[in-house]
Amino acid sequence: MKRFYADLHIHIGSAQGRAVKITASRQLTVYKILYEDAPLKGLDIVGIVDVGSPLVSAEIEALLSEGLLREVKGGGFMAANGVLLVAGCEIETCEGIHIIIYLPDLSSINRLQQYLRSRVTNMQLSTQAARCTTLDLINLNVLLNGIICPAHVFTPHKGIYGYWTRRLSDVLGKQAGQIKALELGLSADTIMADCIAETRRFTFLSNSDAHSSVNIAREFNLLRMADANFEELRLCLDKSSGRNVVANYGMDPLLGKYHRTYCRRCRRITSEPAPVYACPVCEATDIVMGVFDRVVEIRDQEHPLHPLGRPPYYYRVPLKDLPGVGPRTLERLHKAFPSEIHILEQAPIERIASVGGAALAGLIAAMRNGRLSIQTGGGGIYGKVLKGGCDY
Repeated sequence: MKRFYADLHIHIGSAQGRAVKITASRQLTVYKILYEDAPLKGLDIVGIVDVGSPLVSAEIEALLSEGLLREVKGGGFMAANGVLLVAGCEIETCEGIHIIIYLPDLSSINRLQQYLRSRVTNMQLSTQAARCTTLDLINLNVLLNGIICPAHVFTPHKGIYGYWTRRLSDVLGKQAGQIKALELGLSADTIMADCIAETRRFTFLSNSDAHSSVNIAREFNLLRMADANFEELRLCLDKSSGRNVVANYGMDPLLGKYHRTYCRRCRRITSEPAPVYACPVCEATDIVMGVFDRVVEIRDQEHPLHPLGRPPYYYRVPLKDLPGVGPRTLERLHKAFPSEIHILEQAPIERIASVGGAALAGLIAAMRNGRLSIQTGGGGIYGKVLKGGCDY
């Protein structure tokens, strides 16, 4: 078995010279992700979730014709530099939640586009609100031989638990069994998710949901598979035949922009015991429910009950978000080390200190061994790492 670093939720800003994901950087293209961003970050596998747009599939076909991509036996697309592209489509259902369908080949991509053509307003743009239900997409995924994964499941913005339901089984019935993986999202971790009994059977994914190059791999996964292809990924997420997610690496949930409840009137992130339904200061109910507050509201037990074999979740912070790390320091680090993941996970602390300084090396050592001190995020405002100190 081999090990692969994977970020399976990345958006592109443009393809064929036209906009795809409106909120994503226009410089973010399929080519750039594969040949610049993935190597810089240290990723072996990237999931680009915009292939519902014909612009994106045309871009993939162009790279295939140029020899910069090739279709892989077992599914997926391999770049000439060894980075595997897993094609996916993030779709907003009529319930208002985001679902990702990963697809093995061009044929399944084309069939998905045919399905969406009469159900979305603008085929060129990504993450369109589609005239279909979550159950419709589950059934479609079976026909396409894809992999289905609800995205950022706990967020108040389009998350299946955060926005729609307390339990998947309540709204999906037996069809919930077709779902093998859940994406935790930036404001939640394994500890929070495993306070809900029905999540025990799911594989958890920690992905970046990046809309820009700098945010790629702010969350990522370490996968154990025999090879890099789509069918191996399916086995991995199904925890089958010795394949599995070895570890989740994610931002501390405190950093997430929806971690705690936020009062729109006071513009205040709450710190009171969860769940908070009204602002403790002004008593307004015009709030953005926090992910942590929502989990406390719907959980089955106060403490997590991890299933046997649940991978560890390691708190990680992108280099750019560490105090004192500016463009010049980043440039020195990227010149001195193979990738950002290598710096965060494997590089000797003494070597990091010699390149980036003792303060940065201390932060990375603390991050590897515990939890950094963080100012909590909420209401669309990201948390931030505080200078000095850490919790173990």
